Amino acid sequence: MRLLALLAGLASAIAFAGPVDVYLDGPRYCPQDLPLSGPRITEAQAIARTQKMLPDGFCGPSLFVSGCTYDVENEYDSWRVYVHQYKDTRAGKDKGGLKHTYLILDRVGNCVVHIPGTEFGALN
Repeated sequence: MRLLALLAGLASAIAFAGPVDVYLDGPRYCPQDLPLSGPRITEAQAIARTQKMLPDGFCGPSLFVSGCTYDVENEYDSWRVYVHQYKDTRAGKDKGGLKHTYLILDRVGNCVVHIPGTEFGALN
């Protein structure tokens, strides 16, 4: 019975030990250089601003990455942009096993947070 309780405790500890969140910040990856009094940006401007915040070569082209898709939401007076790499295949845009990143921009395009996805196969 004690062994069962010990194993259950160990299993729950492992379940809660997920990846460590690492955010990209600073003027290169999460700039906050626009005046808050500026005009509200459009969806197209949110995507263009996001593209400038991505790591070099993130959207390829490379051997494994053909490009990126951009899923955009405008919620609570902010822009949420989910960027996912894809590889062109005969079946379409295959995103399997590729990286993604998530940015939240305020109404004028300042970065609020830049959250890269967990690397494929990462253990931490």
